[in-house]
Amino acid sequence: MHLKHQRQLIQSGILTEAQVLEAEEITLSKKISLLLALLELDSVDDQALLDALSRIYKTAYLDISNIRVDDALLTMCPEKMCRDYVFIPVSYNETDVVIATATPLDVNMLDVLGFKLGKRIIPRFARPDYIQRKISDLYQDSDSDFNAAVEGLDDEHALTQEMNTPQDSANLDELKRGAEDSPIIKLVNGVIVQAMKIGSSDIHIEAGERQSVVRLRVDGRLRPMLRFPVKAHPLVVSRIKIMSRLDISNSRTPQDGRARVKLWGKSYDMRISTLPAMHGEKVVMRILDKGGLALNLDVLCFEEIAYKRIRQCISQSTGAVLVTGPTGSGKTTTLYSFLHHINDDEMNLITIEDPIEFQIAGINQVQVNPKAGMTFSTVLRSILRQDPDVVMVGEIRDEETAEIALHAAQTGHLVFSTLHTNDAPSTVTRLLDMGIDPSMLASSLNLIVAQRLVRRLCPKCRREEKPDSELAERLGIPDSILLYEKTGCKHCMNIGYKGRMGIHEVMYINDRMRKLISRGATDRELMQAAREEDMLTLFEDGLSKALAGQTSLQEVMRVCTVPEGFLLHEHLDENLQILSYGEVQRRRDKAHAQHAISTEQQTVLVVDDSSSVRNLVEFILDADGYRVIQAEDGQQAWNLLQRLKPDLVLTDCEMPNISGMELLKHMREQERFDNVPVIMLTGRRSEEDEVMGLKAGADDYITKPVEPLKLQARIRKTLGLYAHLSSGKRKLH
Repeated sequence: MHLKHQRQLIQSGILTEAQVLEAEEITLSKKISLLLALLELDSVDDQALLDALSRIYKTAYLDISNIRVDDALLTMCPEKMCRDYVFIPVSYNETDVVIATATPLDVNMLDVLGFKLGKRIIPRFARPDYIQRKISDLYQDSDSDFNAAVEGLDDEHALTQEMNTPQDSANLDELKRGAEDSPIIKLVNGVIVQAMKIGSSDIHIEAGERQSVVRLRVDGRLRPMLRFPVKAHPLVVSRIKIMSRLDISNSRTPQDGRARVKLWGKSYDMRISTLPAMHGEKVVMRILDKGGLALNLDVLCFEEIAYKRIRQCISQSTGAVLVTGPTGSGKTTTLYSFLHHINDDEMNLITIEDPIEFQIAGINQVQVNPKAGMTFSTVLRSILRQDPDVVMVGEIRDEETAEIALHAAQTGHLVFSTLHTNDAPSTVTRLLDMGIDPSMLASSLNLIVAQRLVRRLCPKCRREEKPDSELAERLGIPDSILLYEKTGCKHCMNIGYKGRMGIHEVMYINDRMRKLISRGATDRELMQAAREEDMLTLFEDGLSKALAGQTSLQEVMRVCTVPEGFLLHEHLDENLQILSYGEVQRRRDKAHAQHAISTEQQTVLVVDDSSSVRNLVEFILDADGYRVIQAEDGQQAWNLLQRLKPDLVLTDCEMPNISGMELLKHMREQERFDNVPVIMLTGRRSEEDEVMGLKAGADDYITKPVEPLKLQARIRKTLGLYAHLSSGKRKLH
């Protein structure tokens, strides 16, 4: 941008002198153009600046973010030309080529392009950052970087150094010289560039017996991309170690380091890890692209109820919010999004991380350093003396860290952290196994989010298809349902998937859940209660996204298990949306209640935590003409009794949440159940238990295993006795 153009913008009020000075400092530090620096400033109105420049340049502003470019035009204008002269070809005819450029008044550039293309160049003004991004998108399938990378690798002179004794100083010098030789630099740079172009998260370089292989992790899956002679492997590893300031003389122990590279006007941090293996050191390079970090809750794909509960819990002033899942499931990104959502100038936010993956403005981030005594627990103790409002602990790894974090959550701090567990309920069990007091855990937890990442179907080539008949039968998928499958096209590099998204299991800790945690409930009990409180499991949330065409059913089943007894047709509403287990139960109970009212059949509520016992009893009673409603435990039975009144209750004694004895006690405390008989069905055969049950208000006591004729006779007798009594004014005992 010329000086006279700066003056025009200042005089017109689009920019201030202070903004220009600030942008010039950014230009010097980041070595980018003044226009790009101005667009980075929050205080500058981007659209007003672009409109003003288009008037100064006397050419229209062109938003190139969504334009399509003809393949013939890409062939005419190769990637190297576009990068060298920083432009995007837009359209062409026999005489002209229209291009998008950030410097439409650069006559020399236009003349050179006109000479190279043999046509007149018509410039249009565009944002410089959009141009760089568009070049990467348009030429993502190009192999030019790999071709440049491997050029010269067959030159024996460049690959003659083999390091059998790397500790020797002379050989170390040779290794360093070989690592800085042109073909090796081309190879390493070419691999890094290609990985960034296709959006890879990790680069794996592995030595084999004869060849080394480079694999790139794209959307969570590794893809082989390049092979090179194994004798070049020590030189490649040394080059990477030099970049990340690691010890090239040490090839016998693992090392970790960091590097920063600049490409297309952007800086990328890279985390480097080396590991000695049989044929040579394995190197993994993780690419940390802050620009690709989504810090908006709206883009994390939470379903409606979960989204509301998350916003409620992360806005509270105290309590713990935990995110769980395996390595690489996006836990850190989710926590960063929580922090970004609540971050403002009035809050003191501090994080403890190992390592700090992304630097976020306005947040105090602390790096763990065990060698210097900076462990999670010791840093956390110090942080609590820094008057924090919100503390993020990168990972709870031991009892001490867990205890301090949860204590902080009870004493006026909001605490975010992660654990490695399979699902949300098992997080509670894991913390209890660490030695955390159940009552302390119950009072400090607000929310647990379990998550996985699944690949998004490519929107350009996905196709509708009926699911496999065997799978459809197993999952209860109606015949009318069509799901989407992958195909593969140029846009997604023939994979069928492009990008990833999260599937979640959000367990909200309400009073009912706190009671269960306090008494040390099992994973199964917690899962059952959470589902009744409208939590979608990982599979159910993933299936809802598969129904919406965002991912495939195979992807969902790859990362999570199907809940026991799940049938899709029972969980679909009229709009083909997934219903929670709790909503399914409420609708089923309402239907049963309405049916019971409209029929003369006598209704028996069967309560047992064993599905096989419930199904057997239903079969026996159905044959005798009774209508049977099932409940999996005392809590579910009590919820049903608030909405319907059965003719008889047949309940097990020992059950999760509310036992049979507790259910009986609740019923006998309410007058409306005076004329509802209760029979205890249990495996406990002691006389004391039977007497206790009868004293508590049971009308009969039947032991397991169930004897069909005996059960039918007892129920008929009990209902017959009640039928002769005067409408609930008198009890049998």
